Amino acid sequence: MTQARMAEAAPLLVMITTNHPFVHTGGEVMFVGPELQRVVREFGRAGASVQLVPMHARGTQLHVPSGVEVDTSLFDALQRERISAYVRALFWPDFWAELRRAAQRGGWAGCARVWRWAATANTTYRWACKSFPQDRRIVFYTYWRGGSTLALARFAAANPAMKIVTRVHRYELYEDAFSPPFQPWHPAMYQDLSLTAAVSQDGCDYLRRAGVAAHRLMLSRLGCEAPAALCKASADGVLRIVSVSFVTSVKRVPMMASALTALAARHPTQAFEWTHFGDGPQLDQVREALLSVTPNLTVKLAGHVSNEALLTHYQQQCVDVFILLSKSEGLPVSIQEAASVGVPIIATDVGGVRELVGDDNGVLLKADASQAEVVAALEWVLLNGDAAAIQARRAASRQRWAEGFDAEVNHTRFAKKLRQLIDSLPLDGGGALLNSLPLDGGGLGRR
Repeated sequence: MTQARMAEAAPLLVMITTNHPFVHTGGEVMFVGPELQRVVREFGRAGASVQLVPMHARGTQLHVPSGVEVDTSLFDALQRERISAYVRALFWPDFWAELRRAAQRGGWAGCARVWRWAATANTTYRWACKSFPQDRRIVFYTYWRGGSTLALARFAAANPAMKIVTRVHRYELYEDAFSPPFQPWHPAMYQDLSLTAAVSQDGCDYLRRAGVAAHRLMLSRLGCEAPAALCKASADGVLRIVSVSFVTSVKRVPMMASALTALAARHPTQAFEWTHFGDGPQLDQVREALLSVTPNLTVKLAGHVSNEALLTHYQQQCVDVFILLSKSEGLPVSIQEAASVGVPIIATDVGGVRELVGDDNGVLLKADASQAEVVAALEWVLLNGDAAAIQARRAASRQRWAEGFDAEVNHTRFAKKLRQLIDSLPLDGGGALLNSLPLDGGGLGRR
C-alpha cells in the first residue's frame, strides 16, 4: 500500500471549531489549544489523523501541533452559500416542526436560531458528503453544539464507520441561557450522538433530567495548565481584586464596579485595587458606575489581553480575591485559572460554578445576588480572618483545582475516550448508503 493510500485508510478525527486556530473572533484559544495538544499525542500513538475545521477562518492563524491538518473548506462553503443556505434550510428534515416549537417556546429569537442552525446544517451536510468517502473511519467532534452538529449527526447516521461527538458548555446547552428559554433540537438531537461531553457535572445532570441516556454522556471538564508558581497575597496594606470577563449584560461587570465602589466607601481607611481584564459593550456603564469612586480604590480597566498576559499578572502581581458575578455560566476557565494559582473566589451559583467554589475557598453567592450581598462577600474574604485563615482559603482553591481541573489530567482522559471511539469503528467501513443521500434537505431526518 502506498503512503498516500495508507493515510487515506487511517482513522480520522474531524474537529469542528468556531474559529480555532484563527483568532478573529477570539475566545477559543484557551479552550481548544490545550485539548488539541493531548488529542494529537493520543491519536499519534494510534496511527490516526486529526483534521481541524474552523467555521470562521479569518485573522491570524495560530500554530497547531505537528500532525494536525487545518482545513478551511467548510468556512469557504459557508461563505459561498451564506444566502442560499437559508433557502435550502426550509427543506431540512423537521425544520418546520422545530420552527413551530420555537415559535411556541422561544419567540422570534428562537425561530431565528432554528433557521440559522438549519442553514448551517445544510451547508455542513453538503460539505461532508463531498469531502469524506463512505468507508472512511471517522469520528466527528463539534466543539460546540450547533448546526454543524445537526448536520454531522445525520451524515454519520448513514454510515456505521462514523461516529459523532459534541461538547456542550453554556449558551448552546441550557435553555434558560436565552429569554424566552429555548434551545433548538433540545433534547431530540442528543439521541443521534455517540457521546456528549459536558464541561460541568451540572451540565451532565441537566441533560440527564432532559432524558438523555447516561451512556451517551461524559463529564469532561476543561481545566487549565499547572502554573509555574502560586500567586501571592498582598503584604503592603493594599487589598487587590481581579475579575476576568467580557463586559456584557450576562457578566454584570457594572454591578461589580458599583459593589467595589460601595466597599471602598464603607472602609475609607483601607486601600483597594481592582483590575478587570476584558472588554465589551457595557464598558461605558462600568465607567459611569465608577464616577463616585473614593480615593482609596484604584481601578485598572486592562481591556482585552492575551491569556499569557493574564497568567503573567498572577505570577508577578499579588491578588487577594477573584470575582465573577455572571447571570449564566458553564464552568468558566477564568475561575479555574484563579484557583490554580491559589486565589480565593467570589462567584454566583450558576452552571457548574459550585463545583469549584465553596465556603472553604471563598463565597458562592446566589444567582441574583444584590449589591449589598456582593459587598458582604468581599468583606468576608478580604477583611475577615487572620493570616492562617487567609492562607487556608488560598490552599483550598489550589486543592480544588488539583482535584478536578488540571488540564493534563482532564484533556488526556477525554483524548483517550475519543481514541476508544476511533478504535471501535468497524475496519470494513460498513454501509453504502451515502451514494444515495440527497444533497438537499430530504431524507434521514430524525426527531
